[in-house]
Amino acid sequence: MRSVIEESPEGFIQRWREYAADVQLFPRTEGSPLLECLAAGAILQLLDRTGPYLTGSGRQRVILNPMVECLSPNPDQLTSLEVSGLGALKAAGRVIAGEGRMSVVDCGVPLVVAVVGEDGERFDAGGYVQFEVLPPVHGFVIRDETRSQRRDAAENTDEAM
Repeated sequence: MRSVIEESPEGFIQRWREYAADVQLFPRTEGSPLLECLAAGAILQLLDRTGPYLTGSGRQRVILNPMVECLSPNPDQLTSLEVSGLGALKAAGRVIAGEGRMSVVDCGVPLVVAVVGEDGERFDAGGYVQFEVLPPVHGFVIRDETRSQRRDAAENTDEAM
């Protein structure tokens, strides 16, 4: 039986927020669930799991959450992040944390990788791995509470006029 990867987007963010990547988000089409960002020199397409109205473009912290069938050993101890198609990546890096079927891999930016395949090796922190991502890569934008409170206050002021 497969284990659950997340109970809710909020719970996932709470658990993995310390591994959010600093990325540059680009403007997007109104209401689109697709985010595009610049991370470690690569333009990534992400499925926004936090809602299209919570964030704008610019520097943001985002949990990058790809899914993979398995992690493979990376004997050359390389670090790379390469876009191989829409929402697809090839990556390699060092495991910096893990829990159950999740591994945080530093590929130039941290990726919180969900291993969905039944087979595959488990890797401890410090081990080097490589993998190909199953599209889409999920993105969980970390809401900046200070910025959100300023925006909410501005909206309340506008409504009062």
